[in-house]
Amino acid sequence: MYCKVHRPVNTPGVSDNKGKCVQLVEYLSKELKEERPYYDNFFSQKEDYVTPLTVMHHMDNNHRTLKRNDDKFYMLTINPSGEEQQHLIEKVTGEKTGEFPELSPEQQKEVLAEMKRLTRECMDEYARNFQREAVKDGGDLMYYARIETKRTFSYSDEEVKKGLAKIGDVKPGLNLHVHVIVSRKSKNGKVKLS
Repeated sequence: MYCKVHRPVNTPGVSDNKGKCVQLVEYLSKELKEERPYYDNFFSQKEDYVTPLTVMHHMDNNHRTLKRNDDKFYMLTINPSGEEQQHLIEKVTGEKTGEFPELSPEQQKEVLAEMKRLTRECMDEYARNFQREAVKDGGDLMYYARIETKRTFSYSDEEVKKGLAKIGDVKPGLNLHVHVIVSRKSKNGKVKLS
């Protein structure tokens, strides 16, 4: 599994992380605009379904005492390898598949529930790594995550450079990954995290 903290300038449509998170939430909501056979939205350590408006409200009201040019939030991604995704799907459904849409809507829900569980474990570890007494696990963080089920080709992909794919085409195979918006301040607003 590969986890990464992204710089805002490397996220399409997001200028920085020094103000409100509306651009990032809108970017991460791109799959919500599509018709999907299962319900999917943002989630947190305790809640399974959180609306984009709730995410923006909570994140943008959790940076009191931070200065104008301080980072207010960060974006992380949790990226399981193809083998890890296949293992997760087999563990949950008992089936092998090369594409997420091949699963039934019920199986997709089960796989997403397991991805949420794994994300919460990752955020527990993320919190512990700060080694702060007031931040013991993911419940002490203010974060919202969203699972994406596909990736698209970009200008830097070899397939695009060779003319085998176009920018914006959906990449084949399993492409489950999780985007996490995490506040610079702890959930109670008392601890700065970076």
